[in-house]
Amino acid sequence: MEKSFLFSLVGIIIVLAIAFFSQQAFSRGVGNSLISGATDQIKAYVSKGASMAISAIYPKISGEVQKRGEAIKSEVNQQKENIANNISENIGKKISNYFSGISNAIQGKENNNCLPAQSGTVQSSQSSQSSAQTSATSVSQ
Repeated sequence: MEKSFLFSLVGIIIVLAIAFFSQQAFSRGVGNSLISGATDQIKAYVSKGASMAISAIYPKISGEVQKRGEAIKSEVNQQKENIANNISENIGKKISNYFSGISNAIQGKENNNCLPAQSGTVQSSQSSQSSAQTSATSVSQ
């Protein structure tokens, strides 16, 4: 028990010392050299992995990609057309609703499609104020 406690304590002290000394100005040169060395190693591993993927994996999947490429292109184009049609239909409906709301407002009808969405909250607050005024007058009488 005591041995594991000492081992943990030494480990914590080492970690704290590394954290403290890494923040000091004299350790910047050491840090830069470590980072540049690690960067070089990572670049080497990535280039080896990329060359392995190109030589081993790409030939196996390239034929399948060419087979299915045309089907994928046509499906993507079809989806683009569907999205464009849906957008234009939605814009047309919104413009139609807006102008019908304006004409209804001019004619005095209740449909207020041309008003902002917050108008309902203003109307409800006005109605609550008027109900509060009526209840206040009924209490005073």
